[in-house]
Amino acid sequence: MEITREDILEVLKKVKDPELNRDLVSLGMIREVEVSPEGKVRVVVALTTAGCPLKRRIAEDVRQAVASVPGVSEVEVELSTMTPEERARVFGGPPKKEHLGIRDVRFVLAVGSGKGGVGKSTVTVNLAVALRLRGFQTGILDADLYGPNIPLLMGFSEEDRPSVIGGKIQPLALHGVKVMSFAFLAPPGQPFIWRGPLVGKALQEMAEVVEWGPLDFLLVDLPPGTGDAPLSVCHTYQPRGVILVTTPQELSVADVRRCAKMFEDLGVAILGVVENMSYLRTEGGEIPVFGKGGGEGLARELGVPLLARIPLEPEVNRLREPVVLHENLEASQKFRELADKIIDRVFPGSKGPASARKE
Repeated sequence: MEITREDILEVLKKVKDPELNRDLVSLGMIREVEVSPEGKVRVVVALTTAGCPLKRRIAEDVRQAVASVPGVSEVEVELSTMTPEERARVFGGPPKKEHLGIRDVRFVLAVGSGKGGVGKSTVTVNLAVALRLRGFQTGILDADLYGPNIPLLMGFSEEDRPSVIGGKIQPLALHGVKVMSFAFLAPPGQPFIWRGPLVGKALQEMAEVVEWGPLDFLLVDLPPGTGDAPLSVCHTYQPRGVILVTTPQELSVADVRRCAKMFEDLGVAILGVVENMSYLRTEGGEIPVFGKGGGEGLARELGVPLLARIPLEPEVNRLREPVVLHENLEASQKFRELADKIIDRVFPGSKGPASARKE
Protein backbone atom coordinates (compact mmCIF):
# COMPACT_ATOMS: atom_id res chain seq x y z
CA MET A 1 0.00 0.00 0.00
CA GLU A 2 1.51 3.32 -1.09
CA ILE A 3 1.70 6.02 1.56
CA THR A 4 1.16 9.59 0.40
CA ARG A 5 2.05 12.93 1.90
CA GLU A 6 -1.69 13.60 2.22
CA ASP A 7 -2.08 10.45 4.36
CA ILE A 8 0.51 11.78 6.80
CA LEU A 9 -1.00 15.27 6.91
CA GLU A 10 -4.42 13.77 7.58
CA VAL A 11 -3.31 12.05 10.79
CA LEU A 12 -1.30 15.11 11.84
CA LYS A 13 -4.50 17.15 11.75
CA LYS A 14 -5.40 15.24 14.91
CA VAL A 15 -2.22 16.27 16.74
CA LYS A 16 -2.65 19.50 18.71
CA ASP A 17 -0.21 21.99 20.16
CA PRO A 18 -0.67 21.49 23.95
CA GLU A 19 -0.68 25.23 24.66
CA LEU A 20 -2.60 26.60 21.69
CA ASN A 21 -5.05 23.67 21.51
CA ARG A 22 -5.05 23.78 17.71
CA ASP A 23 -3.82 21.14 15.31
CA LEU A 24 -0.28 21.39 13.96
CA VAL A 25 -1.35 21.45 10.32
CA SER A 26 -3.71 24.43 10.61
CA LEU A 27 -1.09 26.25 12.70
CA GLY A 28 1.43 25.84 9.89
CA MET A 29 3.83 23.93 12.13
CA ILE A 30 4.31 21.04 9.67
CA ARG A 31 7.07 22.41 7.47
CA GLU A 32 8.02 19.29 5.50
CA VAL A 33 6.78 15.75 4.97
CA GLU A 34 8.87 13.21 3.08
CA VAL A 35 7.79 9.63 2.37
CA SER A 36 10.18 7.06 0.92
CA PRO A 37 9.09 4.03 -1.14
CA GLU A 38 10.20 1.84 1.79
CA GLY A 39 7.73 3.51 4.14
CA LYS A 40 10.19 5.75 5.96
CA VAL A 41 8.62 9.10 6.87
CA ARG A 42 10.45 12.31 7.80
CA VAL A 43 8.47 15.20 9.30
CA VAL A 44 9.89 18.65 10.03
CA VAL A 45 7.94 20.48 12.75
CA ALA A 46 8.43 24.24 13.14
CA LEU A 47 8.04 25.12 16.82
CA THR A 48 6.51 28.49 17.64
CA THR A 49 9.62 29.48 19.59
CA ALA A 50 13.19 28.29 20.05
CA GLY A 51 13.60 26.30 23.26
CA CYS A 52 9.90 25.40 23.43
CA PRO A 53 9.43 23.55 26.75
CA LEU A 54 6.89 21.20 25.17
CA LYS A 55 9.03 20.17 22.20
CA ARG A 56 9.60 16.59 23.38
CA ARG A 57 5.87 16.04 23.89
CA ILE A 58 5.06 17.51 20.47
CA ALA A 59 7.71 15.40 18.77
CA GLU A 60 6.47 12.22 20.45
CA ASP A 61 2.82 12.98 19.57
CA VAL A 62 3.84 13.46 15.93
CA ARG A 63 5.89 10.28 15.95
CA GLN A 64 3.05 8.19 17.36
CA ALA A 65 0.49 9.65 14.95
CA VAL A 66 2.63 8.99 11.88
CA ALA A 67 3.58 5.50 13.08
CA SER A 68 -0.13 4.62 13.22
CA VAL A 69 -0.45 4.98 9.43
CA PRO A 70 -0.52 1.50 7.82
CA GLY A 71 2.68 0.80 5.91
CA VAL A 72 4.93 3.23 7.83
CA SER A 73 8.14 1.42 8.74
CA GLU A 74 10.15 4.24 10.33
CA VAL A 75 9.47 7.80 11.56
CA GLU A 76 11.96 10.66 11.85
CA VAL A 77 10.81 13.89 13.50
CA GLU A 78 13.01 16.95 13.03
CA LEU A 79 12.34 20.09 15.06
CA SER A 80 12.86 23.57 13.64
CA THR A 81 11.65 27.04 14.61
CA MET A 82 9.08 29.35 13.01
CA THR A 83 10.19 32.53 11.29
CA PRO A 84 8.91 35.86 12.67
CA GLU A 85 6.39 36.02 9.79
CA GLU A 86 5.08 32.54 10.57
CA ARG A 87 4.66 33.40 14.25
CA ALA A 88 2.83 36.59 13.31
CA ARG A 89 0.33 34.53 11.29
CA VAL A 90 -0.29 32.29 14.28
CA PHE A 91 -0.52 34.90 17.03
CA GLY A 92 -1.62 37.94 15.04
CA GLY A 93 -0.09 41.40 15.04
CA PRO A 94 3.05 42.51 13.21
CA PRO A 95 6.05 40.19 12.99
CA LYS A 96 9.03 40.76 15.23
CA LYS A 97 11.64 43.17 14.01
CA GLU A 98 13.30 41.86 10.88
CA HIS A 99 17.07 41.79 10.95
CA LEU A 100 17.92 43.78 7.85
CA GLY A 101 21.31 42.25 7.21
CA ILE A 102 20.03 38.69 6.90
CA ARG A 103 16.57 39.25 5.46
CA ASP A 104 17.66 37.85 2.07
CA VAL A 105 19.44 34.81 3.54
CA ARG A 106 17.46 31.70 2.80
CA PHE A 107 19.03 29.21 5.22
CA VAL A 108 21.29 29.81 8.21
CA LEU A 109 23.26 26.76 9.31
CA ALA A 110 25.36 26.71 12.49
CA VAL A 111 28.57 24.71 12.83
CA GLY A 112 29.40 23.86 16.44
CA SER A 113 31.33 21.50 18.64
CA GLY A 114 31.31 22.77 22.22
CA LYS A 115 35.11 22.63 22.34
CA GLY A 116 38.14 23.96 20.51
CA GLY A 117 40.74 22.12 18.50
CA VAL A 118 38.47 19.79 16.56
CA GLY A 119 38.71 21.63 13.23
CA LYS A 120 35.28 23.21 13.30
CA SER A 121 36.45 26.28 11.38
CA THR A 122 38.15 24.04 8.81
CA VAL A 123 34.88 22.19 8.28
CA THR A 124 32.96 25.48 7.99
CA VAL A 125 35.32 26.94 5.38
CA ASN A 126 35.52 23.86 3.21
CA LEU A 127 31.79 23.14 3.38
CA ALA A 128 31.04 26.75 2.38
CA VAL A 129 33.39 26.59 -0.62
CA ALA A 130 32.02 23.17 -1.60
CA LEU A 131 28.47 24.56 -1.55
CA ARG A 132 29.64 27.45 -3.72
CA LEU A 133 31.22 24.99 -6.16
CA ARG A 134 27.77 23.37 -6.39
CA GLY A 135 26.36 26.72 -7.50
CA PHE A 136 24.87 28.01 -4.24
CA GLN A 137 25.35 31.59 -3.05
CA THR A 138 27.13 31.10 0.27
CA GLY A 139 28.50 33.17 3.14
CA ILE A 140 30.37 32.58 6.40
CA LEU A 141 29.87 34.48 9.65
CA ASP A 142 32.86 33.90 11.92
CA ALA A 143 31.15 34.14 15.31
CA ASP A 144 34.23 33.03 17.27
CA LEU A 145 35.20 36.40 18.73
CA TYR A 146 38.03 35.01 20.87
CA GLY A 147 39.67 32.90 18.15
CA PRO A 148 38.49 34.10 14.72
CA ASN A 149 40.44 31.89 12.31
CA ILE A 150 38.15 31.90 9.28
CA PRO A 151 40.07 34.68 7.44
CA LEU A 152 43.34 32.74 7.75
CA LEU A 153 41.77 29.48 6.56
CA MET A 154 40.11 31.22 3.62
CA GLY A 155 43.38 32.87 2.56
CA PHE A 156 42.76 36.53 3.44
CA SER A 157 45.69 38.72 4.46
CA GLU A 158 45.93 40.54 7.80
CA GLU A 159 45.45 43.84 5.99
CA ASP A 160 42.09 42.91 4.43
CA ARG A 161 39.23 45.02 5.79
CA PRO A 162 35.57 45.25 4.74
CA SER A 163 34.19 48.48 3.32
CA VAL A 164 31.23 50.38 4.75
CA ILE A 165 28.57 51.74 2.39
CA GLY A 166 25.60 53.66 3.72
CA GLY A 167 26.33 52.52 7.25
CA LYS A 168 26.34 48.85 6.21
CA ILE A 169 29.39 46.59 6.39
CA GLN A 170 30.07 44.85 3.07
CA PRO A 171 31.43 41.32 3.61
CA LEU A 172 34.69 40.45 1.90
CA ALA A 173 34.62 37.66 -0.69
CA LEU A 174 37.12 34.97 -1.69
CA HIS A 175 36.62 31.79 -3.70
CA GLY A 176 33.09 33.05 -4.38
CA VAL A 177 32.14 32.97 -0.67
CA LYS A 178 31.21 36.10 1.32
CA VAL A 179 32.93 36.31 4.71
CA MET A 180 32.53 38.47 7.80
CA SER A 181 34.74 37.95 10.85
CA PHE A 182 35.53 39.83 14.03
CA ALA A 183 39.16 39.45 12.94
CA PHE A 184 38.48 42.07 10.26
CA LEU A 185 37.51 44.60 12.94
CA ALA A 186 40.64 44.51 15.12
CA PRO A 187 44.33 45.24 14.51
CA PRO A 188 46.36 42.08 13.66
CA GLY A 189 47.07 40.07 16.79
CA GLN A 190 44.87 42.26 18.99
CA PRO A 191 42.45 40.21 21.14
CA PHE A 192 38.86 41.12 22.00
CA ILE A 193 38.70 41.20 25.82
CA TRP A 194 34.95 41.27 26.18
CA ARG A 195 32.57 39.76 28.70
CA GLY A 196 29.84 37.41 27.54
CA PRO A 197 26.95 39.91 27.29
CA LEU A 198 29.01 42.14 25.00
CA VAL A 199 29.68 39.18 22.71
CA GLY A 200 25.96 38.45 22.45
CA LYS A 201 25.17 42.08 21.73
CA ALA A 202 27.87 42.25 19.04
CA LEU A 203 26.45 39.19 17.28
CA GLN A 204 22.97 40.69 17.36
CA GLU A 205 24.27 43.91 15.84
CA MET A 206 26.00 41.90 13.13
CA ALA A 207 22.56 40.79 11.96
CA GLU A 208 21.70 44.44 11.34
CA VAL A 209 24.85 46.06 10.02
CA VAL A 210 26.38 43.35 7.80
CA GLU A 211 24.76 43.46 4.36
CA TRP A 212 24.90 39.89 3.13
CA GLY A 213 22.52 40.31 0.22
CA PRO A 214 20.80 37.26 -1.32
CA LEU A 215 22.34 34.01 -0.05
CA ASP A 216 21.24 30.39 -0.21
CA PHE A 217 23.36 29.47 2.81
CA LEU A 218 24.95 31.45 5.63
CA LEU A 219 27.22 29.20 7.71
CA VAL A 220 27.86 30.46 11.24
CA ASP A 221 31.12 29.22 12.77
CA LEU A 222 30.38 29.08 16.50
CA PRO A 223 32.95 29.50 19.26
CA PRO A 224 33.61 26.72 21.78
CA GLY A 225 31.33 26.39 24.78
CA THR A 226 27.62 26.77 25.45
CA GLY A 227 27.49 30.41 26.54
CA ASP A 228 26.30 33.77 25.25
CA ALA A 229 27.59 33.47 21.68
CA PRO A 230 25.74 30.29 20.61
CA LEU A 231 22.63 31.41 22.49
CA SER A 232 22.65 34.77 20.69
CA VAL A 233 23.17 33.08 17.32
CA CYS A 234 20.23 30.74 17.88
CA HIS A 235 17.84 33.47 19.03
CA THR A 236 18.91 36.10 16.49
CA TYR A 237 19.73 34.10 13.37
CA GLN A 238 17.19 31.26 13.85
CA PRO A 239 19.39 28.57 12.21
CA ARG A 240 17.66 25.88 10.19
CA GLY A 241 19.97 23.35 11.84
CA VAL A 242 23.40 22.71 13.28
CA ILE A 243 26.26 20.52 12.08
CA LEU A 244 28.24 19.06 14.98
CA VAL A 245 31.99 18.54 14.55
CA THR A 246 34.02 16.11 16.65
CA THR A 247 37.20 14.07 16.50
CA PRO A 248 37.14 10.33 17.29
CA GLN A 249 38.49 10.97 20.81
CA GLU A 250 36.28 10.23 23.80
CA LEU A 251 37.10 13.62 25.35
CA SER A 252 35.94 15.43 22.22
CA VAL A 253 32.78 13.36 21.97
CA ALA A 254 31.90 14.15 25.60
CA ASP A 255 32.07 17.90 24.97
CA VAL A 256 30.13 17.69 21.71
CA ARG A 257 27.46 15.64 23.46
CA ARG A 258 26.88 18.54 25.88
CA CYS A 259 26.76 20.93 22.94
CA ALA A 260 24.12 18.73 21.29
CA LYS A 261 21.99 18.90 24.44
CA MET A 262 22.11 22.71 24.29
CA PHE A 263 20.84 22.77 20.71
CA GLU A 264 18.16 20.23 21.57
CA ASP A 265 16.96 22.44 24.43
CA LEU A 266 16.92 25.44 22.07
CA GLY A 267 14.84 23.58 19.49
CA VAL A 268 17.55 23.68 16.82
CA ALA A 269 17.65 20.58 14.63
CA ILE A 270 20.90 18.61 14.55
CA LEU A 271 21.56 17.85 10.88
CA GLY A 272 24.31 15.36 11.59
CA VAL A 273 27.83 14.74 12.85
CA VAL A 274 31.12 15.33 11.04
CA GLU A 275 34.08 13.37 12.39
CA ASN A 276 37.23 15.36 11.62
CA MET A 277 40.81 14.02 11.74
CA SER A 278 39.33 10.54 11.50
CA TYR A 279 42.47 8.83 10.17
CA LEU A 280 45.79 9.31 8.43
CA ARG A 281 45.95 7.62 5.03
CA THR A 282 49.19 5.74 4.34
CA GLU A 283 50.28 3.10 1.86
CA GLY A 284 49.43 0.51 4.49
CA GLY A 285 45.89 1.79 4.99
CA GLU A 286 44.19 4.04 7.54
CA ILE A 287 45.91 4.92 10.82
CA PRO A 288 43.38 6.07 13.49
CA VAL A 289 45.69 8.65 15.09
CA PHE A 290 43.00 9.93 17.50
CA GLY A 291 41.12 6.70 18.05
CA LYS A 292 38.23 5.21 16.17
CA GLY A 293 34.44 5.27 16.15
CA GLY A 294 33.76 8.37 18.23
CA GLY A 295 31.80 10.23 15.58
CA GLU A 296 29.85 7.17 14.51
CA GLY A 297 28.91 6.35 18.10
CA LEU A 298 27.82 9.93 18.81
CA ALA A 299 25.68 10.07 15.67
CA ARG A 300 24.02 6.79 16.61
CA GLU A 301 23.40 8.03 20.16
CA LEU A 302 21.83 11.26 18.89
CA GLY A 303 19.81 9.50 16.19
CA VAL A 304 21.33 11.58 13.39
CA PRO A 305 23.47 10.69 10.36
CA LEU A 306 27.27 10.58 10.37
CA LEU A 307 27.71 13.07 7.53
CA ALA A 308 31.43 12.62 6.89
CA ARG A 309 34.73 11.21 8.13
CA ILE A 310 37.41 13.72 7.18
CA PRO A 311 41.00 12.40 7.03
CA LEU A 312 44.17 14.09 8.17
CA GLU A 313 45.98 15.51 5.13
CA PRO A 314 49.65 16.53 5.67
CA GLU A 315 49.40 18.71 2.56
CA VAL A 316 46.80 20.92 4.26
CA ASN A 317 49.50 22.61 6.37
CA ARG A 318 51.20 23.83 3.19
CA LEU A 319 48.06 25.24 1.61
CA ARG A 320 46.98 28.83 2.04
CA GLU A 321 43.47 28.15 0.80
CA PRO A 322 40.64 25.64 1.46
CA VAL A 323 41.62 22.04 0.79
CA VAL A 324 38.34 21.43 -1.06
CA LEU A 325 39.77 23.34 -4.02
CA HIS A 326 42.35 20.58 -4.56
CA GLU A 327 40.43 17.67 -6.08
CA ASN A 328 43.44 15.34 -5.93
CA LEU A 329 43.28 15.23 -2.13
CA GLU A 330 41.02 12.76 -0.34
CA ALA A 331 39.78 15.40 2.10
CA SER A 332 38.57 17.49 -0.85
CA GLN A 333 36.32 14.67 -2.04
CA LYS A 334 35.00 14.15 1.48
CA PHE A 335 34.03 17.82 1.79
CA ARG A 336 32.29 17.74 -1.59
CA GLU A 337 30.32 14.68 -0.49
CA LEU A 338 29.46 16.48 2.75
CA ALA A 339 28.09 19.41 0.75
CA ASP A 340 25.91 17.04 -1.29
CA LYS A 341 24.47 15.55 1.89
CA ILE A 342 23.67 18.98 3.30
CA ILE A 343 22.00 19.97 0.02
CA ASP A 344 19.92 16.78 0.10
CA ARG A 345 18.99 17.48 3.70
CA VAL A 346 17.86 21.06 3.09
CA PHE A 347 16.66 20.72 -0.52
CA PRO A 348 15.45 17.10 -0.81
CA GLY A 349 16.01 15.67 -4.29
CA SER A 350 17.84 18.76 -5.57
CA LYS A 351 21.49 19.19 -6.55
CA GLY A 352 21.40 22.81 -7.60
CA PRO A 353 20.10 26.20 -6.53
CA ALA A 354 17.87 26.78 -9.55
CA SER A 355 15.64 23.78 -8.93
CA ALA A 356 15.87 24.28 -5.16
CA ARG A 357 14.31 27.73 -5.44
CA LYS A 358 11.23 26.34 -7.16
CA GLU A 359 9.88 24.90 -3.92
